[in-house]
Amino acid sequence: MLTDSHCHLDFSEFHHDRAIQLHQAFNAGVRRIVVPGISRKHWGRTLQLNGEFCGVRLYPALGMHPFFMSDHKAEDVEELDRLLSQHPGQIAAVGEIGLDFSRTKSSTEKDEDADSSQSSKEEQLALFESQLKVAQKHGLPVILHVVKAHDQTLKLLKQYPDVKGIVHAYSGSLSQAEQYVKQGFLIGVGGAITWPTSNKKRELFTQLPLESLALETDAPDMAPDGLKGQRNTPDQVAVIAKALAECRGMTVKQVGRVTSTNVENVLHLAEVCPLVF
Repeated sequence: MLTDSHCHLDFSEFHHDRAIQLHQAFNAGVRRIVVPGISRKHWGRTLQLNGEFCGVRLYPALGMHPFFMSDHKAEDVEELDRLLSQHPGQIAAVGEIGLDFSRTKSSTEKDEDADSSQSSKEEQLALFESQLKVAQKHGLPVILHVVKAHDQTLKLLKQYPDVKGIVHAYSGSLSQAEQYVKQGFLIGVGGAITWPTSNKKRELFTQLPLESLALETDAPDMAPDGLKGQRNTPDQVAVIAKALAECRGMTVKQVGRVTSTNVENVLHLAEVCPLVF
């Protein structure tokens, strides 16, 4: 049994063949998929992907992605809080949330001079912390997106010691990974482990305990080596599991069993009930 802990199955790239992709995922051994939300305007379609489809159990999560700051408004945090209150025990996590400092404007830069996709670090930090507070209020784990901001994220998480979750598409150091694990986070292993240039990632994923790892596709993005430049799909979690197993000298079955248990425990998936509309 394999669990894809991060798959954007709600994206428009899957609108024309979602059922086919779920059948293929089932045939590849996938039995659980977590579907993170990225903005309020798409939460409705994210929430529709809950329950069992084609033999695969889907778990929605809701959050505001730091890369799309221009999509978010202050009142969206209140709506997130309201939806979690309206559906207790039916949403797996708050996510995808976090910090992405790969494209940020300086605090002195004029808005009209900045790219519309850019935001200040202060804006991202404020939104991130507001969502951490909501997660803590509802006793929910989080799914983190962190790019060039691991030190800032770890510093902020220390203020929320009860919040656990998954660090998606991990790109930090071994020391930073160990700090996340100490706080109760899993480290996401995705398609990058298969890329020829990712020797450091493969080494890191062999140094961490298997009990601290989660498999993910990030489909339709972050495709494994054989699909680079093409749409990624949830069945590719089997390719990622195989690559991790080879790195660690284990069987795919062992990797699948342990990583699935990891995700189930951290996201409390056994306690998440399907939504009823």
